[in-house]
Amino acid sequence: MTISNNWKTLENNRIYENRWITLYQDKVQVTSSGNTIEYTWYKSPDVVVIVPFLDDHTLVMIKQFRYPLQKILLEFPAGHVEDGENMMATAKRELLEETGYFTSAVEHVYSYHPSVSISRQVVHLFKATELSKDKPRYESTEVITDIEIITIHQLKNLIEEKKVENAGTLIAYLICCNRKD
Repeated sequence: MTISNNWKTLENNRIYENRWITLYQDKVQVTSSGNTIEYTWYKSPDVVVIVPFLDDHTLVMIKQFRYPLQKILLEFPAGHVEDGENMMATAKRELLEETGYFTSAVEHVYSYHPSVSISRQVVHLFKATELSKDKPRYESTEVITDIEIITIHQLKNLIEEKKVENAGTLIAYLICCNRKD
């Protein structure tokens, strides 16, 4: 069965915009039914998530305060791709900013859409190896409470105990760390 574009945009209305998000309220006709609906969606810069390996079994992670949840989460370093910035450069920059580690050995592993029903945003997953320690360069809006050195086995246990809540971290674990040894 071939699926074609069954939606026709009648109006495209930007209703809010800041540095990180542009919110739209469109008027759309679903051509297969003829129904006209309002559809809210957003544009946001793409994101990188970096899985830093100190060795084959040891990871660098961060604990970061997340305002909407009002809690600190264990996460892999991540951040938005700045305008005109190469994804690889973003991955290296975010790794250094959030953990204090730098590397030249960064590999793009996977890309996915985190919110397909409301956004076109893409998350790009990277694996970093050959890490060298420096010091973190936190952004003024970040509250990173700790840098955690953790084994893949320890992370697996934390996930099984439901102590890891960040979707990007869970997906990164599944793709980069959940191998059969």
